[in-house]
Amino acid sequence: MGPELAGKKLGVIGLGAIGVRVANTATHLGLEVYGYDPFISVEAAWNLSRTVHHCVNLGDLYSQCDLITLHLPVTKDTTHFINSESLPQVKQGVRILNFARGELVDNPALLAALRGGRVGAYVCDFPAEELLGEPGVVALPHLGASTPESEDNCAVMAADELRDYLLNGNIRNSVNLPTVDLPRAGGSRICVMHRNVPGLLSGITGAASDAGLNIENLVNKSRGDIAYTMLDVSGLVGGGVTARLKGLEGCIRVRII
Repeated sequence: MGPELAGKKLGVIGLGAIGVRVANTATHLGLEVYGYDPFISVEAAWNLSRTVHHCVNLGDLYSQCDLITLHLPVTKDTTHFINSESLPQVKQGVRILNFARGELVDNPALLAALRGGRVGAYVCDFPAEELLGEPGVVALPHLGASTPESEDNCAVMAADELRDYLLNGNIRNSVNLPTVDLPRAGGSRICVMHRNVPGLLSGITGAASDAGLNIENLVNKSRGDIAYTMLDVSGLVGGGVTARLKGLEGCIRVRII
């Protein structure tokens, strides 16, 4: 028999669209919620309940929370996010929930923590063979994206986001690129994907300015080593501007819309 949720502390690691909903719902169920996401988007931050505590480092979340839920994509940095180094930091008897990706958890390290009592339970929908039948593990079928409604919604979302990128250059819900959304201000739009290094932004704006193009709107966002810049300019962008932008050291891709 498990304990009641009300009054417990929940740590939400990853505050994207799903993580924010989980955090907000948990506050209504009477949990004290702690959130961690160094890459939280502006939109997610606006939607997050003010009662959610913001953790600037994982150690604070690990040491305080009775339950931890993962809402991360799998990248080279998040593979085995829960491992033999992080598990000794968690609160004794913590319950870990993972309905994101199985690769986020190092299963051998988790099993050792379960058998040693550091972790009280692990609930997931990635029933790896080594977890099946293990006391303290609740392994469910991975069916979250298999309902008729979710399949339709995923198809519509993917089509809408691809269309917005092709027509406007906006990026939404990307795994490895920053979220960038800039309303059109008329004229032409310059979209530049580039390395996140000093001096490149001034090189981009300088190329537009030297060509006599007035910059009417601009946004620059980064995620890790990659940055994305969009400029709305007056007039048409000539081939000389495109060539100059592509010649900038660190430039990855240029699109003119």
